[in-house]
Amino acid sequence: MAKGESKAIRINFEGVDKEIRRGGGGRVHIAEGDYPVKIVDSETLTSERTGSRYIRWKAQITRGPEKGKTLYGTTSLKPDALWSLRNLIHAAIGKNVAGRSVNFDPSNIYGKEVAAAVEDNEYERDGRSRITSQISTFFPLDELEEGNDDEEDEGEEEEEEEEDEDLEDVAVDEI
Repeated sequence: MAKGESKAIRINFEGVDKEIRRGGGGRVHIAEGDYPVKIVDSETLTSERTGSRYIRWKAQITRGPEKGKTLYGTTSLKPDALWSLRNLIHAAIGKNVAGRSVNFDPSNIYGKEVAAAVEDNEYERDGRSRITSQISTFFPLDELEEGNDDEEDEGEEEEEEEEDEDLEDVAVDEI
């Protein structure tokens, strides 16, 4: 190569995850608790073990010392477990879809900020015990910021009942 010639090479980073992290991209472990997260992606999958369908959600922490870390959670599509997806939809867009049939496109809640309860997930791999963090449930962001006062909880229950009554008049066909 002649002196002064550019050594630049063209590299296409399309499809590379935007999250900057150490190592080979293993799952993160953070303290259990409630965190503000933004929904960034999802996949609809089928369990190899049970044959049941579920949605695997990818979310990023939006504030605090863990900001930018990616977490995963699932919502089952089995009828007796749809409460989890109902909670996520309610947290993301403020609508209670219980008792309705809807056409739901998961991408419609990408970019929405919600709160997530994060728990440890312990498993064995290669003969070693490992712990990662996973989202166990989603809930409205304002509940994270309010705290868990008993008096506030009572007020929230009354408010939720009023919201449910208002939503009975709303036809939700597409989400």
